[in-house]
Amino acid sequence: MDFSNHFWCAICRLMPLQNRVLFFTVRTDGKLLDNAQAVYDALGCKKVIFAKMLPHSIKIKPKIYYYLLTSRVIVTDDYVRYVRFTKLRKEQKLFQIWHACGAFKKFGLDAKTVLTEKEERASHSQYSAVAVTSESCKKAYAQAFGISEDVCLPIGLPRTDMLFTKADELKASVYEKYPEFIGKKIYLYAPTFREKDRERINYDPQVDWDEFSRELSDDEIFIIRRHPVMNYPLINKEYNNIKDLSDDSTLALTAVSDVLITDYSSVIYDACLLDVPTVFYCPDYKEYDRGFYLKFPDDLPGEMVTDAEYLLSAIRKAKENPPADRIEKFRNGQMSACDGHSAERAAALIMSWLK
Repeated sequence: MDFSNHFWCAICRLMPLQNRVLFFTVRTDGKLLDNAQAVYDALGCKKVIFAKMLPHSIKIKPKIYYYLLTSRVIVTDDYVRYVRFTKLRKEQKLFQIWHACGAFKKFGLDAKTVLTEKEERASHSQYSAVAVTSESCKKAYAQAFGISEDVCLPIGLPRTDMLFTKADELKASVYEKYPEFIGKKIYLYAPTFREKDRERINYDPQVDWDEFSRELSDDEIFIIRRHPVMNYPLINKEYNNIKDLSDDSTLALTAVSDVLITDYSSVIYDACLLDVPTVFYCPDYKEYDRGFYLKFPDDLPGEMVTDAEYLLSAIRKAKENPPADRIEKFRNGQMSACDGHSAERAAALIMSWLK
């Protein structure tokens, strides 16, 4: 932090602390994503949104520091880089409602990131509370953030509430937009991004899409939903039965799907709450070095496939004979705090901090 920002922060600390909630996110521009939005909607108090992806210009940084240092409660769904450089006021609360469910891929201090250990710890050291999805997940989050387990509260992830209360509406929204999907078996492919030497790289799923399209039956549709940071296509031509719907809601597409196909993505948690069977397609399993908190692939709620030749048969098998016991065991271990009322609990905690 340069001198001008230090000086401005000192001025902000002298300003009255506002009895408001700041929703801070770097995950999107101009709006909240579904997790933070669920909490925002559940709150009946003074609140303000700052939503801007990095990098942040010099012009908006004074605004950021002003809201950070004059809001009694700060709610975030990702890193808040500014708290590495400045100490919040003792009356303030910083609430982390992390964007991913469960304890799956290693992150934070447990993963290789572009940050140093000192920077990682500084990013998370001021949390007043961290929302997690089950009692068994507390240890992983405490370890990843370098904080006490007591700060990690099993109140569930707010965005999962709609999977209990609005699943039918989510399905209907997809059918309304794509009426040609009605009566089809819908297979949703939602891979996550890849990294090498801490840099994001393009992912090749190693699928012959022409052949895959030919093998699909008339009553089967294959939907691709890329991770938001995957700004490149996975298919390079149009197919009648393979569709890239990466601009559509992942939650809605998961709700309407018969089988989810993913790799190392936390979308598996949404699927298990909906009892949607999952196939794990991991052609780069031997090279993937992110690391996991669970035993991969033994603890997964579905079969792992590493060769595209066997992918469609695995999908059809999961559709006809879902591994119900594995899904239930996974859900009970990782998502037991998600019951449709997570946003209510998050809002109640925030209200307890406000005057």
